[in-house]
Amino acid sequence: MMIKKIISYVLVSLLGFALNFFSISVFGRTVDSSVFQVATINALAQGVYDGDYTYGKLMKHGDFGLGTFLGINGEMVAVDGHFYQIESDGTLKLVTANQITPFAEVTHFKPSLHHTLNNLANYQDLGKHISAGFPNKNIPYAIRIDGTFKALKLRSFRKQKEPYPLLAQASENQAIFHLQNVTGSLVGFWFPEYWEGIAVAGFHFHFITKDHTMGGHVLEVNLGNGELAMEPLYQVQVYLPNTRSFAKANLSAEELDESVKKAEGGT
Repeated sequence: MMIKKIISYVLVSLLGFALNFFSISVFGRTVDSSVFQVATINALAQGVYDGDYTYGKLMKHGDFGLGTFLGINGEMVAVDGHFYQIESDGTLKLVTANQITPFAEVTHFKPSLHHTLNNLANYQDLGKHISAGFPNKNIPYAIRIDGTFKALKLRSFRKQKEPYPLLAQASENQAIFHLQNVTGSLVGFWFPEYWEGIAVAGFHFHFITKDHTMGGHVLEVNLGNGELAMEPLYQVQVYLPNTRSFAKANLSAEELDESVKKAEGGT
C-alpha cells in the first residue's frame, strides 16, 4: 500500500523524529509554499482526540487552514489570520491560544493560481473543475473559494467523551445543518492519493460565511459563482504528538482508509 511507503519514508527521517516532526520537500525544492500539519488523519480515525499541541503554537505556522479540537469538540476554520471554532450548531467563536488540537493543517496562504467558477451543482462537479487547474497533480494545494453558494450541507462534531469512539462511530452522531443562498468562503486543501492516511486524500473543505458567524465541515455544496484561489504546496511538515494515545494507536490498519472517507465525506 502507498501509505506503507510513506510511513517507511517517515521512519528514516530520524532527525525529524528527534524534534517531534518530520518534513518532506517535494522534488527537494526549498520554497515558502508549505503546509504545517498536526498529527495524521489516521490517528484521528483511530479515536486519538487528545494531543499536546496548542493553537498558540499552530498560529505561528499559518493564517489559513482547518482542523479540530480536544475531544473533536467542533471544527476549526482559519481565514485571513482569524481562527474560529465551529460549534455543533454551526455558530463560530474565536479560538484561544491555550486550546489543544489533535489534528490541523495550516499555511501562510499566498495563492498564485486564480480562476472563476460558475454553476457547479455538487461536490463532484466542483472537484473536477478545481483539479482541472492543477499544473502538477503530484503535490498538495491550499484552496480558497470566495463566492455565493446556492446550498451547503455542513457538519460539526459534538464533543466526545472518553473512552473515545472511532471517528466513523462519532460521525454517526454528528450535527448536520444546511445553509442556502449564502455568501462566504470554502477553505481547504487537496492532497494526492498517495498521502492517504497521513492527510485526507482528495479535497477537504471547511466553510465560513462572509460575516464570520456560521460555518462547518463541507459534506455537499452547490456553488452559484465564485473566485478560486490556489497555492501549490511544495513542502509538508507534520508534527507527531508525544502522547500515550498516539503511541498506542494502530495507524497501519487498512480499514482506516474507509473510515476516513466515511467520516470526511466529499470527494
